[in-house]
Amino acid sequence: MDASGVVATALTIDMDGFIKRALDGLSDADLARQPAEQCNSIGWTLWHATRVEDGIMANISSQTQVWVEGGWHQKFGMAANPAQNGIGDSLEQVAAFKPTVANLQGYAEAVREKTLACLNALTPADLDRDLAPPGGGDSRKVGAWLSVILLDHLHHSGQVCYIRGYLAGQKWFPR
Repeated sequence: MDASGVVATALTIDMDGFIKRALDGLSDADLARQPAEQCNSIGWTLWHATRVEDGIMANISSQTQVWVEGGWHQKFGMAANPAQNGIGDSLEQVAAFKPTVANLQGYAEAVREKTLACLNALTPADLDRDLAPPGGGDSRKVGAWLSVILLDHLHHSGQVCYIRGYLAGQKWFPR
């Protein structure tokens, strides 16, 4: 298995083994619940991680983000701003974010489908290609951008699972 395959496998295990299980049985209201006033909700945390993945993969593949291309911004009642990914959101913006389970799952699945297709098309030489972030800044190797996605998802999925446990108690995670 090559590096792209490792990333694809880890993201798939994370989505199927943790995120989907954490969302199972939640209501739209549950997605918006914050454990405390200064904490992120499950909905905002998963939306943010998905937005970061969408932005990085669109940059790697030189394609339009799923957020814009698939009209997901409209389904979330937001602008078609490719740079809007939650980084720097205020506490008020986090608290005001009220996604539906269907939209959140649909967007995450659409982004993951595009991510897996892109990962399957990458060659080892592609991983060594320098790639600047949209809007400027220091470039990184494509492989380093994939690491950002992986690290972002793993720590945010841990947060989602923790919040789910906080909301439902320790017995939510079926074995």
